[in-house]
Amino acid sequence: MDAGVEPGVDKVILTHAHLDHSLMAPGKEVYATLPTLALAKELWLDAKSLNPDLPWEATDVQKTLNSSFRVPYGRPFKVGDATVTLFNAGHVLGSAMVLVECEGKRLLYTGDLGTSSFLLDHWSKEVPQADVLVTESSYLCKDRPSAKKEWSRLLYFLKQRLREGPVLIAANAVGKVQEVIKFLMNYKEQIGLNAVIVEGMGFRATKIYDEMIEYLKESEVTAWLNGNRRRLTDFVTFPSSLRERLDMARPGTAVVAPSGSLSGGMSVWWALKGVPYVLLGHVFEPASSLLAGGEVTLKDPLGNEGVVRPPELHLQISRHATRQELLQFISLTKAKEVYLVHGDEECRSEAERMGFHNLKDGEELTF
Repeated sequence: MDAGVEPGVDKVILTHAHLDHSLMAPGKEVYATLPTLALAKELWLDAKSLNPDLPWEATDVQKTLNSSFRVPYGRPFKVGDATVTLFNAGHVLGSAMVLVECEGKRLLYTGDLGTSSFLLDHWSKEVPQADVLVTESSYLCKDRPSAKKEWSRLLYFLKQRLREGPVLIAANAVGKVQEVIKFLMNYKEQIGLNAVIVEGMGFRATKIYDEMIEYLKESEVTAWLNGNRRRLTDFVTFPSSLRERLDMARPGTAVVAPSGSLSGGMSVWWALKGVPYVLLGHVFEPASSLLAGGEVTLKDPLGNEGVVRPPELHLQISRHATRQELLQFISLTKAKEVYLVHGDEECRSEAERMGFHNLKDGEELTF
């Protein structure tokens, strides 16, 4: 299950499209929801263009999609002797936890478990029970500010800064960019918003959110059926040129761009123009150096190089379950054995004190 597959593995059940779970799936037989496959296609092709040395070819992407199995939530299917069922994980569009039933035993693997969302149903609507649970532990041993508090901080910041000029919001392209767009739609009048630009992968992923509306939360689907819901892409602009970007760079314009593009994408272009920016959630280099308070020399897609200053605001807005949600979820599954992945070293000893087991890379389990 998921992308960290050993050589020789030929079948992969993908929980969601993020590359830390899907990067090694091309060339394999893949089982996943339709949104996961659509989003993964975009991420795979982008990853290959940035890293030609990946151990699969761009042509493998379409071959994989052609031979993949598109699986809806709640419909059991067979993989060998096992019966497998996918359930909503609430992390990003189409994300799934995987229930495997075989020889009278039930194993549940969550992938990344989600949290409250403007767009997606919460996983708590249906939690399968299992004998063995394998789940993430990203926030099991640490707390973070409430999502309500962090969104309120963004609201206040935008109220102040949009009066003066454009503001850049850098967020994960799949999951957070779409949450930001919905937030901007909800509070447009309060913050004095006139226009929204969405860059690159963020826009392509948002189109998929619009195309697969049946995977959004029930209230969103109902509003759409009643003609009361505006598509996310109808609310934003994907500029076709630098001239269009410059023309829109005025007070009241919010720019939403993938945080990953701070390594050399359009986020850098905007930052080098002196546009104040906000970072959402967990980030990698070079953004992590920026958060440490340092200035970083970066190059934009046009080859322009300059110094990017730290963000004016960093918000701990995450698509991962909180500590309280994880503990609630573990309890609801009634699992007798709980194995943890995706956490940091600091959490290992605390998790063991709580009676959970830590899985190491390459470790093999037999049930």
